[in-house]
Amino acid sequence: MEKVVIVDAIRTPMGRSKGGAFRNVRAEDLSAHLMRSLLARNPALDPAALDDIY
Repeated sequence: MEKVVIVDAIRTPMGRSKGGAFRNVRAEDLSAHLMRSLLARNPALDPAALDDIY
């Protein structure tokens, strides 16, 4: 890793684990929505330039 840059911050929603609003939503689906939102908010960011996301 040559350079580390924080471009934006966004989070997934929180809810109760059992019986909550997101109980039937997979973590991968939440993460995919999060990434689409980040890329939409930052159109100059090239998705191919992303190495790691934490």
